Amino acid sequence: MNDYIDQLAGLTRKQLMVLLARRHQESTQGIAVSGMGCRFPGGIDTPDALWEAVRDARPVTGAASQPPTDSRGRPRWDTTAPDLAPLAATLAAGAYLDGIDLFDAERFGLTPEEAEHLDPQQRLLLDVTLQALADANLTLRTLRRRRVGVYVGISTAEYNFAGLRNGIGKDDLSPYMGTGTALSAASGRIALALRVRGPALTLDTACSSALTAVHLAAGALRAEECDVAVVGVSHLLLSPFTSEVFAQAGMISPTGRCLPFTAEADGYVRAEGCGVLVLERYRDAAADGRPPYAVVRGSAVHQDGDREQLAAWSAAAQRTVIDLALHRTGASAHDVRYVEAQANGSRVGGVVEAETLAAAYDRRGAAAPDLYVGSAKANLGYLETASGVAGMMKTALALAHREIPPQPGADHPDPAIAWERTGLRLATAPRPWPTTARTLAGVSATGFTGTAAHVVMEAPPPPGSAPPEHGGPALLLLSAHTPAALSATAQRLRTHLAARDDWSHGSVCRTLAERRDHLAHRHAAVVRSDEDLLTALGCAATTDPPGAAPSSTTGVLLDLRRGAPTTELPGLDARPPGGDSTPGEGTGDRTPAWLARICGAGAPIAGVVCPAALAAPLLAVLTGDGATGPPWERHDDADTVTLRRTGTAALPLTDPAALDEADWCGLLAAAYLAGHDVDPGALTPDPPPLTRLPGPALLGSRYWTDVNIWH
Repeated sequence: MNDYIDQLAGLTRKQLMVLLARRHQESTQGIAVSGMGCRFPGGIDTPDALWEAVRDARPVTGAASQPPTDSRGRPRWDTTAPDLAPLAATLAAGAYLDGIDLFDAERFGLTPEEAEHLDPQQRLLLDVTLQALADANLTLRTLRRRRVGVYVGISTAEYNFAGLRNGIGKDDLSPYMGTGTALSAASGRIALALRVRGPALTLDTACSSALTAVHLAAGALRAEECDVAVVGVSHLLLSPFTSEVFAQAGMISPTGRCLPFTAEADGYVRAEGCGVLVLERYRDAAADGRPPYAVVRGSAVHQDGDREQLAAWSAAAQRTVIDLALHRTGASAHDVRYVEAQANGSRVGGVVEAETLAAAYDRRGAAAPDLYVGSAKANLGYLETASGVAGMMKTALALAHREIPPQPGADHPDPAIAWERTGLRLATAPRPWPTTARTLAGVSATGFTGTAAHVVMEAPPPPGSAPPEHGGPALLLLSAHTPAALSATAQRLRTHLAARDDWSHGSVCRTLAERRDHLAHRHAAVVRSDEDLLTALGCAATTDPPGAAPSSTTGVLLDLRRGAPTTELPGLDARPPGGDSTPGEGTGDRTPAWLARICGAGAPIAGVVCPAALAAPLLAVLTGDGATGPPWERHDDADTVTLRRTGTAALPLTDPAALDEADWCGLLAAAYLAGHDVDPGALTPDPPPLTRLPGPALLGSRYWTDVNIWH
């Protein structure tokens, strides 16, 4: 410390000002929302699906709500049981996820027993984290080279409550019961599944958990405690009696709708779901060519303990937390044109929050610009612990699209709110974002114990013009951990692309090749157009492709028909399938070299693919000192077997000089199917831009402990 003080003392005034400016810039630098994943009621399982529901002002709640079912079509609760029958109407009014008993345990390396006792809230976090990372175009291989923080918000542990109520016998006990339902394990479980290193913490501030986690993660990123932060929140309604407690307190809407800020507001609808955000320093995401949805510019967390009751709403706390977050952005309050409010459907609460927002964002006055307010709770219901992440995702999408979405029920605004005096507005239809110096939006959340959080986000800079695409052949690479998952992933991707027109086969193929982890079961195809790509995905969805194990080193092609010269093989990994030896250190049954053959039965040896370090000695072995005649005439199939050893694959090859781009793609496709890592980007000097694509399909089996069935 003394040395540091001495260094500061030796600085000139100008040098000190530069240092302070740099430190301030680092402490306020933007945090990119690079990727998002979700599972929300109404079958909403992608950011695109969420935006579609929000933009259409489509609620998933209402009279049509039904009790949730499991993968067998059985209801989550037996409401014919004497103690549950009185709760039937209350339980039917919620917004639920179906099939929460399904989980792809194999994908995460869990045994059936461990998966069975794992809280389904944590299962959802694992699944949705993979989706969010794919959406951010980050691979696990990349993450393992960086410091990754994991921040999880989770509040309830109801999975084993039914077992306690039913009476868990000695035979039902498992060592996984403790770790499977411990809330503290949620963040560590994600870190373990990803095999990443960095800070990991689980927190619970009730309904403000998500924004509190974002605030902590943003601080860690700015302090360079981590390079990537995974922020996830999961919430399921597993105990039927909690809903009854809320109903008796008068909090649940008797009409099964959640309509904050409207004349029809009469309470809220309980809902469940999971959302995961991937955060990075904006400069890092931009340097990697991955434009974010939005950029976090300021955030704050605040608690006002000077109140009479634990659950009493504090307008002062919300005002303070907004002031703190806005101050950290360095922007004008008038630049904020939309706020995603805490509003949960309470008439009284809506009026109080409207006044607070108007004061905090300086909207009291004729010259103040309009401030639009809204709440995703009107679309999804009140996700409670996960409500903040839903609101933040909605707002990030609105900023990305530069459009303020309509609010359900906006045609009937609450007359108790002084709309003209406060300058607040409800959007009745999608509205272009107003032109301001900065495109900013705020997101509010408050936990029932008074912990308030607020995040201010900004729209990212408009993307620059994309480089022209060459329109030539491209290599489609797909993989998964099982054949069934591969087929399902292909179908998921095809369905996504068929519904859109903002992609090209080149950008999709580049994204899949460079920004996906390549697993054991693979499919590859050379595609020349968008139509080719959809056709190839259709084939992958209905075909069981061969399996192979991935590998990683770089190789060269020894062209035996030309003698000593070697030719670089663009993008081809030089280690054989399943090989893990260092180049030049082949073991008895695993060699780092394999032979390439000309296409066709009985064709002679044409060339050898090997690590660069082995090129010269291997060429000498194959050609022989002073030997005459073509090298392939001096080697028979026995030599091929000896060199190739076991567990490797022969690759088809023609004269390298005669190969065009499609031929090279075909060669790399064969290498990929044989289990080798390939880089098709080596064939394209001006690669097309990356694009956002859905993550892998996870096909689950049923994991649910029988003692946890409510009856």
